Amino acid sequence: MPGSAMRKPKRKTTTVEAAIVDMREKISSRNLSPGTRIPEEELAAAYNLPRAKAREVLATLEDRGLIEREPNKGAIVAAVDMETTYRLYEVREALDALAVRLATLNTTPADWDDISELFGESFEKSLKAGDLDQHINAIEVFRSRIREAARNPILSDMIDRIYDRTRVTIRRVALLPGRAEMGIKQYRAVLTAIIRGDADQAEALVRELNRSARDYISRYKDYVL
Repeated sequence: MPGSAMRKPKRKTTTVEAAIVDMREKISSRNLSPGTRIPEEELAAAYNLPRAKAREVLATLEDRGLIEREPNKGAIVAAVDMETTYRLYEVREALDALAVRLATLNTTPADWDDISELFGESFEKSLKAGDLDQHINAIEVFRSRIREAARNPILSDMIDRIYDRTRVTIRRVALLPGRAEMGIKQYRAVLTAIIRGDADQAEALVRELNRSARDYISRYKDYVL
């Protein structure tokens, strides 16, 4: 098992909420790899938190499925397997479909002007230039806007939980042959349906987008995880 990655305290004063956000980022981006130990005392030192508050952080991370806590071993970053990933994508399809439907019903075409610009020529140029970060960021901005426009905090929290556990997979899927090019067309089609106010079509298209991502995961499973 990999050793702890928390051994050098940052000694920054923070809150429980901020520590949770930072740890979610580190785990979902794989800066902390699966199997990494997270000792409670080192977590407390890293964020300048009392031990009781560090336990709150660990409890939240465990609730989100990002860590596992075992007797006599403490907390470790949870492993990500193919079967779980595939099931997470199945759930994501249903959640995305509801979010897109609500976002379509709650907005006007003008609300999406900046996203239309984001999905313009630069959307393809960033991919052709090999700037995957910019390309993925555009998608994340769109997805974040959909969650906000859905105006359902419970739904937003559930989507965030799925994202935390699939973030690395999303990036790796984008690198698979032909997937990013297909994704450009699919995301633009979803946006067009939203702007048109066609909730049924927007929902159908985002389901199709998610299903095609699952198909790629199944086809290239040896390269995804």
